[in-house]
Amino acid sequence: MALMTSMRERMHVVLWGLLFMFLLSMTIGGLVGGADIIDQLIGKVNPSTTIAQINGQNISPDYFNQIVNREIDNARANGQKINDFQLQRARNTAWDNLLQDVLVSQEVDRLGIIASDQEVIFHLENNPPQFLQQNPNFQTEGVFDSDKYKNALANPQGNEWAPIESFMKSTFIPNYKLQQILDESIVITDEDIRQEYIKNNLLYTIDGLHITSAKVPNESSEPSYDDVKAKYEATKSEYKHSELRNISFVSWKKASSKNDSMVTKKLAQDLYNRAKSGEDFGSLADDYSVDPGNQGSKGGDLGWFSRGRMVKPFEDAAFDGKKGQILEPIESRHGYHIIFIRDKKTENGKEQVLASHILLKIEISPTTLEKIKREAILFSYDAQDNGFSTAVSSHKLSSNSHDKLQESSFSIQGIGGLRSAVRFAFDGKIGDVSDIMENDQYFAVFTINNIIKPGIKPFEDVEEELTNLLKKEKVMTLTLEKAQKLMIDIASDNKSLIEISNQNPDLDYIKDEQKTLSQGFTSIGRSNYLTGSLLSSKLGETIGPVKTNRGYAIVQLKAVSNFDSTKFEISKESLHRTIFNRKQNQYFNVWLENLKENSDIIDNRKYYF
Repeated sequence: MALMTSMRERMHVVLWGLLFMFLLSMTIGGLVGGADIIDQLIGKVNPSTTIAQINGQNISPDYFNQIVNREIDNARANGQKINDFQLQRARNTAWDNLLQDVLVSQEVDRLGIIASDQEVIFHLENNPPQFLQQNPNFQTEGVFDSDKYKNALANPQGNEWAPIESFMKSTFIPNYKLQQILDESIVITDEDIRQEYIKNNLLYTIDGLHITSAKVPNESSEPSYDDVKAKYEATKSEYKHSELRNISFVSWKKASSKNDSMVTKKLAQDLYNRAKSGEDFGSLADDYSVDPGNQGSKGGDLGWFSRGRMVKPFEDAAFDGKKGQILEPIESRHGYHIIFIRDKKTENGKEQVLASHILLKIEISPTTLEKIKREAILFSYDAQDNGFSTAVSSHKLSSNSHDKLQESSFSIQGIGGLRSAVRFAFDGKIGDVSDIMENDQYFAVFTINNIIKPGIKPFEDVEEELTNLLKKEKVMTLTLEKAQKLMIDIASDNKSLIEISNQNPDLDYIKDEQKTLSQGFTSIGRSNYLTGSLLSSKLGETIGPVKTNRGYAIVQLKAVSNFDSTKFEISKESLHRTIFNRKQNQYFNVWLENLKENSDIIDNRKYYF
């Protein structure tokens, strides 16, 4: 690639650190590999070496974990605490990204889309990827600086642009070309642009009646037992379930002890004494307060506040205290507070306080945590040796259960996210007792009670769901029938909407409301059905029944603001871009979902997480 080499000899900026993480996340080839030869011979996918197989392409656990770790790093960078929920979300996001990357890459290969050296140069100069535009070295005051970028492109220090060239040629440009192929199916007419302008700019004035489902009496909408049973029999096939597990467990909450509270209270008292002795309150707050609002060394400043803003113990103490007073530690559900009342005033008849505070949370100590954990471990040993029920009795504990646990589940009832417990339930056999497991809030020990073979959910399990479904269908039918009857009254008796409203005070009445179609009207909200009807209606026309999210509406169009052709012409390019971006996302998502549905995907994540 002599052309690229000569180009590199004219460049000047080191980008290796930036590129390493980006290319690690984007490059599929070389990290995922082909099918293992033994797996091919026996016709299986080995979970120990392959976490997923996508159309015959194996994905290694290490590669998948790299993607997961990147998601976790992003979450940490955004200030999020990594708990079981965040970890599961990172894995799900990584899985979605992995599927998209691999399927898109495979489609690029299938279509034979490639990039030339000339295209690499063109895109580097005229269409740099976002990760380059977001590089601080190429920005001025947080905005991409084209001059800085092109200067770096033209003045290299060595071979640092080689990874970028490789990425542009293997991934960025082929994907860009694929998107262009997909974009060819996007059609935007002049009428599309005109209607987009109308929906966002013209004001429609309407009168309306909204017949909502909330106005239907419960006794009228309640389906009979026979109706629900018949619905179940007709839709049984939709309620298939895979293998399920029933489990029991004992849990120990990671809660602070009385001693932990006493230690925190003593520290709070010490800080109070130091503040009373003359130490700077703001400095103590910056050093000791764990209030998230004190980030950035604010000295514990809470600003002015009136009653109703703070938790009651804090509020009572603050408003009872005097200006200039430092209050002894006050306990609330957040912990211990040392409050410094800096000023007080009454404004508009309301008393206000200006205060700073130091917040000390009552945290569980390592000693307390270790004690709770030791109890859980001893129970686990006893349960494994003598049986779960015997251990529950001898340790004078109570157990809980989670029935019909699914293999894809993440949470345990009463405990929260604990994927390891789900894996234990499906890896073991009846009577097995787990080792101690834990999440952010609990230690727990589990046993497997029962295994339910794949089948169809019994009627009792879906009765409530079906009842609600039938009730919703019946409610919508009744609201439609009422709306149709009102439309007949309007047409046959020439009644106005206000007359209908006076005769039916249970209806939501809308009078002379002026909104754009993209905003939606009071009570009715936004409805594509109403938008379409109003766009094609004439002034004075009464339309309906029009379906809404909560029922049906009858609307009379009273006025439409003038169409500003000059403003429209100025806006056409922007409107076209808005519609294009929306359709581009919609088309791509539909295309990707179709790829997924028609792909052979083997998911082995259950063996790992």
